[in-house]
Order: sequence, then structure tokens, then C-alpha cells
Amino acid sequence: MTQSRLAEKLDYTSECQQQRIESRETSCSVDKLMELAQILGVSTDYLLFGYESACRDDMEKYMSGKSDREKEYICRVLDAVVSNMGVLLNGERRN
Repeated sequence: MTQSRLAEKLDYTSECQQQRIESRETSCSVDKLMELAQILGVSTDYLLFGYESACRDDMEKYMSGKSDREKEYICRVLDAVVSNMGVLLNGERRN
């Protein structure tokens, strides 16, 4: 896709704004970031960090075919892990 076509899809009047965003001279709104990700068929993680979030794919795999009760249990386990990350990694208590 050309820059001019992408600028058109993002409703920019010219390629200039898009080029300034690409060169990090300026930023774009979260709404434009989400729109750009949708147009390009990539995640916002990819646009911001240069990689897809593997965790999201893993979560979809873990949740697939699970009952609501099983999904709730998985979420509770994850909450416990996040709440105790310091203990799990370093033996430190997180408040």
C-alpha cells in the first residue's frame, strides 16, 4: 500500500502527517493507532513495539473450548500470579 493510499484511508489531507508520525516527529491519537492497525491487519503491539503479543495468542489457545467456569478459574489463577509476581520471581512481597 502506498503512503498516499494509507493517508487517504486514515482521512489525512496529505501524506505529510503520516510521514511525521512514521519519523517520530509527532504522535497520533489512540483512535488513529487502532484504525491504522485495523487497516494494516496487525496489532497495536506490533505498531508500537515491533512484535505481536504472543501472550494474546496463548490466552486464546488456553481459553478455547473451555466452559465459563473453567475460564473464570484460569482468570483467578492469573490474578494470583500477577498479584504475587515479586514473590514468584524474587521472593519479594508485592503490595
